[in-house]
Amino acid sequence: MSEWKRISNGISRRIKWIAQGCPKPEEPIEMVWPLALLDSPPEIRVTAGYTLRQYNTSDKEAHARLMTAAGMGYCSLKYWEQHILPDGFFLLESDRDHVVVAACFASHHHSARHPRAGNLGWLAVDPAYRGHGLGRTVAAAVTTRLIRAGYRDIYLDTQDFRLAAIKLYLSMGWQPMLYNDKMLDRWRAIYNKLDVPISF
Repeated sequence: MSEWKRISNGISRRIKWIAQGCPKPEEPIEMVWPLALLDSPPEIRVTAGYTLRQYNTSDKEAHARLMTAAGMGYCSLKYWEQHILPDGFFLLESDRDHVVVAACFASHHHSARHPRAGNLGWLAVDPAYRGHGLGRTVAAAVTTRLIRAGYRDIYLDTQDFRLAAIKLYLSMGWQPMLYNDKMLDRWRAIYNKLDVPISF
């Protein structure tokens, strides 16, 4: 692909994100699922008192409430509907009060760095329900779905300040992607804030 084509594609994607109310950071940090772990999908453990299930159209408002509560901001699912894999949109629901408390989805979402890739996206956990391993459950379910779909390039992008999510991803086996010169310093700062040994 020519450099001009890459730039053009990047601009088009940003325009689509903005049009859908989903502003994407100009330069996110990225993580990848290691090739060495493609034969070792993460264990999916569901905490007692919660049910892991697939999203359906009746969950639209509940998902929007979750995203707001989790500080993710509202993002229309209209854009993602054409990318989310079948049986790839996982929700956790509280059995006691039937509230959607965590969500994450697997999508076919390519980029210039990931031309044929699967993406883990929009991990969210309601702050009132944190501390019970719910984020790990849906993230593991999505990672496993992407592996079973046959992707060899599996990635996610996030922001530097989402330290709890980054710590979770690192503990699962996800690795930082140092895709330009700035990434090394950014990731060193993240590791220092997390107070964990640098693994790259």
